[in-house]
Amino acid sequence: MIISKTPLRISFAGGGTDFPSFYQKNEYGAVLSTCVDSYIYVSIKEHTSLFDEKIRLNYSETELVNNIEHIKNAIIRECLKFLKIDERLYISTIGDAPSMSGLGSSSAFCVGLLNALYKYKGIAVSPGRLAEEAAYIEIDVLKRPIGKQDHYAAAFGGLNYFVFYADNTVAVKSVSVADHIVSSISGSMLSFWTRATRPAESILLEQNHNTERNRDLLVLMREQAIDLFDLLYRNDFTAEKFAKIIHEGWMMKRQLASNVSNSVLDEYYDTAVKNGAWGGKISGAGGGGFLNIFANQIAQKKIINALKKINVLDYKFSFEARGTSVIKFD
Repeated sequence: MIISKTPLRISFAGGGTDFPSFYQKNEYGAVLSTCVDSYIYVSIKEHTSLFDEKIRLNYSETELVNNIEHIKNAIIRECLKFLKIDERLYISTIGDAPSMSGLGSSSAFCVGLLNALYKYKGIAVSPGRLAEEAAYIEIDVLKRPIGKQDHYAAAFGGLNYFVFYADNTVAVKSVSVADHIVSSISGSMLSFWTRATRPAESILLEQNHNTERNRDLLVLMREQAIDLFDLLYRNDFTAEKFAKIIHEGWMMKRQLASNVSNSVLDEYYDTAVKNGAWGGKISGAGGGGFLNIFANQIAQKKIINALKKINVLDYKFSFEARGTSVIKFD
């Protein structure tokens, strides 16, 4: 049996500039993000001839099929086709967080599945190759209106500054700063499960369609990723300054598409700010999922209590330094 473990991510700034529709026409896109200690697990084993079906898949649904073309799960189907694997297989996946929660789970699944399948074939691959091939499958083959940041975050792990160039090359700059700076960001960050899930594609399709109209806004959001990256290396760094830039980015992000936020999410965010939050944002495309807030330790208790009164669950993520990994049991 082969098992891959792939981290989910929280993006701080630059989301939307990792879309090909933006960076191919505007020199480059830039994103600052971190992986967190919640994971997608993918297991693969040979499916014995004792079973009638050739391929068994277990995720939120169960599929029993004899032909790859009949697989309903698009990522599994296209990954098998991409790697030219047509054998008896049992593929199963589980996750630490709900799907459609804004943590990049579909891209992490694609990266983790490719990693496990390459291990099955006995082929060693680099994080960069996994990221590019996963992005190719989701963006070019499946035509999903998404960017490339999630694939790179899942593949590389850690706190990173990604630059997506117009020629489709990507620079991965690992943030290497003193431990107390990373701890300051992690310690000031609170995450809240809004209990709302949403298909990101509906929001991202509109956002992608609006790329040209939103060009000036996206350029500013790209600059915020650069500003955050630079701030991490400055002597005057504080978590509050970091959070204020994220707040400004959230105010901009809300303008990219009609359903990025709504009255309920606005209430949650405003409640956090009224109780001392420096700033924050909704993870991923928006519309639901996790609300990430930054505040000092005293304000954190007030924010948790205030949001608990309106049925919002607090959850503590820690940063994860490692990207996708895989082990094999003989």
